[in-house]
Amino acid sequence: MNKKLAEVLAEVFGLRVAEIQPELQKCDVGTWDSLKQMDLVMSLEREYGIALDIPDILRMTSVAEIMDVLQDKGVDLGS
Repeated sequence: MNKKLAEVLAEVFGLRVAEIQPELQKCDVGTWDSLKQMDLVMSLEREYGIALDIPDILRMTSVAEIMDVLQDKGVDLGS
C-alpha cells in the first residue's frame, strides 16, 4: 500500500493509516458519504496534481479502485 495515498485517505475518512487497505470499500467506511467523496476528490487532485472527471469519481468506491484511477491518470504508486 502506497504510504502517501494511505495518509491522504486516512485523513479524509478519519481512519488510522493502518486501516487503509486495497480491500477497503465505501460500504465499510461509515464516514464515506457524498461529501467525503468530494473531499477525497479535492485531496487527490491537490496531492497528485491531477484532474478527476465524473466517470473517475463514480468509479472510486474502494481503495483498490482509487489506486486504479490514480494509475490511469499516470500517478506512480510504487512506494
